[in-house]
Amino acid sequence: MSKNDENIFQSLIAGGLIGAALGALISKDKEEGVTIGALAGAVILATYKANEQAQKTNLPVYVEQDSKLFEIQPGGNKRFIKNIPKPKITPNEYFKLK
Repeated sequence: MSKNDENIFQSLIAGGLIGAALGALISKDKEEGVTIGALAGAVILATYKANEQAQKTNLPVYVEQDSKLFEIQPGGNKRFIKNIPKPKITPNEYFKLK
């Protein structure tokens, strides 16, 4: 992880955006927790960077908030697109990856 990536990651933790969730993953199990925590951190950082890059394109960005889809224009105008129905299937609480 580069110094800039580390700074972004630390600011997200300091802002409380990922602290509790990532902390719970890491503390779950020593060996698996470290691996899962590192993977989760990489995913969060990649998502953050992709969002930054998307905003630089001067194209609208689509986001989901409270089961609703919105279009956000580069100038900041937010337009409601549609409601997103909640899935009727609930995933198992526990599962094994093969």
